[in-house]
Amino acid sequence: MLQIGTDHDFAAVRDLLIHANYHEAEFCARLGIASLSEFEEEFDRVQIDDFRKDAHGVLIQLFVEGKYVDEALARERFGEQALTAMASLGMLQRNPASDGEICSTIALYPTAGVWVASDRWNNPDREPYQAAVDIVYPAIVSNAQRFLKFMPTADRGAMLELCSGTAVAAVRAATQGAEHAWAIDITERSTLFADFNARLNGASNVTALQGDLYAPAEGRQFDFIVAHPPYVPVLRAKWIYHDGGDDGEQILRRCVEGVPAHLAPGGIFYLLAMSSDRKDAAYEQRVRGWLGESEGEFDVAAFVSRSLEPDDFAMRAVFGNDSAQNDMRTLRELFRSLGVQQMVYAVLMIQRRSEARPVFTVRRQMDSSATGHDVMAAIQWETAIRRPGGLNGLVGARLKANPETELHVRHSLTGEGWEIESYQLKTSRPFTMEAKTDQWAPYLISQCDGSKTVAEHFQELMAQDVLPEGTEPREFARALSVLVSGGFLHLVRE
Repeated sequence: MLQIGTDHDFAAVRDLLIHANYHEAEFCARLGIASLSEFEEEFDRVQIDDFRKDAHGVLIQLFVEGKYVDEALARERFGEQALTAMASLGMLQRNPASDGEICSTIALYPTAGVWVASDRWNNPDREPYQAAVDIVYPAIVSNAQRFLKFMPTADRGAMLELCSGTAVAAVRAATQGAEHAWAIDITERSTLFADFNARLNGASNVTALQGDLYAPAEGRQFDFIVAHPPYVPVLRAKWIYHDGGDDGEQILRRCVEGVPAHLAPGGIFYLLAMSSDRKDAAYEQRVRGWLGESEGEFDVAAFVSRSLEPDDFAMRAVFGNDSAQNDMRTLRELFRSLGVQQMVYAVLMIQRRSEARPVFTVRRQMDSSATGHDVMAAIQWETAIRRPGGLNGLVGARLKANPETELHVRHSLTGEGWEIESYQLKTSRPFTMEAKTDQWAPYLISQCDGSKTVAEHFQELMAQDVLPEGTEPREFARALSVLVSGGFLHLVRE
C-alpha cells in the first residue's frame, strides 16, 4: 500500500528519476511514440529495446508495463538506497509465487514536466484488472492529456485543482511559479496520491485536502481554478472518478456555481468536460446562468473540440453495461425531456473581470491544431477590446493575415450576366469560423503582412476609395476587431 514516508525516502527516489532521465522525451522514445498523446492508442505498451540495459528501462518495466522484475536487476540499476526508499514508500511488492521478483503497486510516469503516480491499469499476473470505486485515474490517458494541453499556465498567485485525482495540475503549477497550489478530491485515496506526488516532485507549496469540491476551501479565493470533473451520464453510481449524474452535468454545474465565491478578480477558471446545448440555451449561455446573480462580473468562453448527437452519446455511455438496451432507452428519453440538442466536448474558460468593462460570452469551434496558447490568446483579445480605450489601442497595432483564410464569392445570374451577391470569409485553424463581409475586407486581408499599422491601412484604403466615404477610424477599427475575433487576422506581437 502506498504511504507517505520521510523526505529522505522521496529525495532518494527523485534522485533516481533524475539520473535515469525519466523524463517525457526519453520516455516516449523508449516506447516508440512521438508524444504522450499516442500512449493510450496501445495502452499496454512495451519498450522497443532491451529494458535491462539501464534504470530507465527497468522503471518502465515496473511502473508502466506493470511486469515482474528480478530484484537483483532492480538493485543493480537503481542502487540500494533508491530501492529501499521505494519499498518504504509502498511502491513495490514481492511476487508471492516466485522468490526474487518484485512488481509495482502503482503506475509512475513523467508528464507535463512532473512525475505522476496513479493507480495501475494492468496486472502483472495477467488477471482481469478490476477498477476500484475510488481508483486514482491515470494522468497519462488521452482525455487527461487534453486537459493538460489546454490548461492555462498558473505561474503566479494561488491555484486550486478540483476533482484533483493525482493532482497533476496542482503539482505542475506549484513547480512552474504558483505561490501555492491546493488539490481537493472527495476520496481519501486520491488525497493520498496527491500528497505523494507533491512530495515526490519536491513541491512543498502544494496542499492536498479531502472534501466535496470547494468545501475544504471555504472562505478562500484563488487566482486560478481548474477542474477535470466526472461528466459521463449514469443511471446507477459505479465509479467516483467517472460518474457525472443522470445528465452528466451534476458535478460540472457545481464546479461553476462555486466560482463567484472562490475566483479572485482577474482570475481564470478552466474546465474540460462533456456538456450539452439545450433548447432553452447553448452551453455557454447555460454556464452564465449557473454563475447566479453575479454573472455580470464574468466572461464566459466555450472552445468546442467535438459534438455528438444525444442518441449517439447515450449509446456510447452505456456500452458494455449488462442492461445496455434499457439504459440507452432511458438515457435517450431523459435527454429528450431535458431538451438536449447536442452534446459538446469543450474547454470552458471563465474569467472574473478586474476593471469596469462589458463582459463577453463567446464560443469557438476548435480545429485539431488548436493549442492552449490559441485559447488564451482568444481570451486576452476579447478582454483587450472591451477595456476602456481598447479600440483606440488597435489603431497603432500591426496585423497579419491568417494564411488559412479562404474567400468564397457568391454570384447570381441576372439580366446583365453574373453579378457578385456576397463575400464570405472562412478559416479552420485554429478555430473554424465563417463571416459574410463587405468587399473591402478581403482586399484589406490580402494587404496585411504585418508591416503596416491599422492607421496606415486606413489611410491607404481611404485614399484608394476602397472604404465607404465618411468612414471614421474608430468604425474601421471596430470592423477589424471582428475580423481578429474571427481569426482571419492576427495581431503581430512586438
